[in-house]
Amino acid sequence: MPQNPSDLARQDRDHHLHPFTDPRALIDEGGPTVMVRGEGCTLWDEDGRSYLDALAGLWCVNVGYGRSELADVAADQMRRLAYYNTFFKTTSPPTAALAGRLAALMPPGLDRVLFANSGSEALDSIVRLCRHFWALEGQPGKWVMIGREEGYHGSTLATVSLGHIASMRAQGRLPLPGFEHVRAPYAFRHAPDADPAAFAETAAGWIDAKIREIGAENVAGVVVEPVQGAGGVIIPPPGYLERVQEICRRHDVLFVLDEVISAFGRLGAWSAAERFGLSPDFMALAKGLSSGYQPISAVMIGERVARALIDKGGDLAHGFTYSGHPVAAAVALANLDILARERLVERVRDDLEAYLAAALGRLADHPLVGEVRSIGLIGAVELVQQRRPRLAFDPPGVVAAVVRDQMQQRGIILRAVRDALVIAPPLVVTHAEIDRIVDNLREVLDLIRRELGLVEEERALVAATAGGRALDGLTCLVTGASRGIGAAVAERYALEGARVVLAARDQRGLDRVAARIRAAGGQAATLAIDLAEPGALAGLAGRLAGKLGRLDVLVANHGTLGALLPAAEQEPEMFDRVMAVNATSVFRLIRELDPLLRASPSGRVLVVSSGAAVGEHAGWSGYAASKAALEALARSYAAETKDTALRVNVVDPGEVRTAMRAEAFPDEAPERLPDPAAITDVFVRLASPACRFTGARVPV
Repeated sequence: MPQNPSDLARQDRDHHLHPFTDPRALIDEGGPTVMVRGEGCTLWDEDGRSYLDALAGLWCVNVGYGRSELADVAADQMRRLAYYNTFFKTTSPPTAALAGRLAALMPPGLDRVLFANSGSEALDSIVRLCRHFWALEGQPGKWVMIGREEGYHGSTLATVSLGHIASMRAQGRLPLPGFEHVRAPYAFRHAPDADPAAFAETAAGWIDAKIREIGAENVAGVVVEPVQGAGGVIIPPPGYLERVQEICRRHDVLFVLDEVISAFGRLGAWSAAERFGLSPDFMALAKGLSSGYQPISAVMIGERVARALIDKGGDLAHGFTYSGHPVAAAVALANLDILARERLVERVRDDLEAYLAAALGRLADHPLVGEVRSIGLIGAVELVQQRRPRLAFDPPGVVAAVVRDQMQQRGIILRAVRDALVIAPPLVVTHAEIDRIVDNLREVLDLIRRELGLVEEERALVAATAGGRALDGLTCLVTGASRGIGAAVAERYALEGARVVLAARDQRGLDRVAARIRAAGGQAATLAIDLAEPGALAGLAGRLAGKLGRLDVLVANHGTLGALLPAAEQEPEMFDRVMAVNATSVFRLIRELDPLLRASPSGRVLVVSSGAAVGEHAGWSGYAASKAALEALARSYAAETKDTALRVNVVDPGEVRTAMRAEAFPDEAPERLPDPAAITDVFVRLASPACRFTGARVPV
């Protein structure tokens, strides 16, 4: 979200309560990203930034964005008949035609359709109809519905109860009575090394055991997603679904497939029932039915249930104002025409399924990847802290969320569920787009692995430097040491046992700092020098070696703000001066002192940067450019010396109470900022001989 939200983003932030979103976090971030256009698999926001949508909206935009023919169909139907209900023995041409089309597309026996507007409404309807069916059959005690852990069936009271997403059930005093659950066929969690056929029997057995526990005379139905999408793309082992259907038949329990995600090509078939040869009593359809172009869902009803409803049920006291809405039905028909005409279902089956599996397979050996899995055009990358023995992240979900956010910064939208990254692009996705998703994901995982390694090393450093005297016997040169951060770091280094050389232009300021160090029992020498003067550094390495014998740590902290102006308003002379002080002088200093630093078994270079280097104040052209150049110099030097004992890192101290900060932000209350002494722990750790990482940017 940009720092200055648009009027639309502000209106949304101030008045729109988003589903499945922390409203406080959204407000604090300034508001939402406003998406304005889509074409194929690509979205654009109001600032013109593009995003490759690797989740097809919410698993639904199967034919891709920008299908003008669907807009034309909707407009034409609106002109002819914008709306009429289906309550009073009436229908509309597209509603009737869609009912017939779905009966033809779905497996034999699913010949009756009840329309609704969302997957939640469809599943809620199924719960009610399951119980109603058994009442009509003279068995009203059969009312318990069985779902599975990690199941998602919607967000109504009944469907949240049927599902098993803990965060949803925690709101609204749920679940309702009459809902039970069993483990999901989640091999990665429950049986990572089991034979798939054996695990299929075990996992199906959990349903059999639950029915026996409750008593088949009390169970109305079992509801399963063929692939548990929102649960993290949990793909059952071969034979599981067929075994669950057989168990339901044996116990005379209705078998329900939630195909809200899986139907209309997602699994390379018109339905999972078709792919796996299943004959459910109910099937829920939504999402890909209209590819998200209109809200519509459908409940497919098997012959046994339909006959009872027709012959014994009388008035069906259930439905919605917009059930079978003519515009939604017309768009759904046209969407099914596109799927058939462009053979998108077959494209998934014959091409994209194998291509996605192979592409995700390239991530299988990554140290942070515990498993990759896919079926059709839906897949997941499960992250772990350690592969063998397997160690999950604790707390779960944090690392995957960071990966998701970094992917979006790269213009790719995917979803994080616990520590699984889930992918389900539109069925029109190209091979190149799949490669882009996977290649960027590997790059982000590499970066995350590096950052996690730094975190672990930082923890080790905290332990190694605890208790004082962490820099005993080291010699340190700190520039900009007459005040602010430089003075605070020099004083702390002296307390940690280092001999410190203080460098700055201001001799009087240096003397004051040196006096404080000596009064505290430390060792300090001063060096009055203007590092921006080209000849000032000549012979410095020799002088330091002659007087001190060695140099272990260089802290390059000096700098100037210059004029905080955009490039078009900046005077070239001022720009040159800022670059000379902030960047060029550090190059000269490193070049002069390189032999001494490399000779030390604990050589360390710490370059002090700022948020301007990463664009926080991009309008400060001279200062921002110099800090970015400084960081680039540090990274380059770290790469040059990576095979030596020398370690080079960048420190961004953030918001600290200094004279330079006061100059940049004259209206800021200084008491809200920490004192420079409060941030010196990081400088101690990075200067310590225990510090092993190099080339890092470490924000305080």
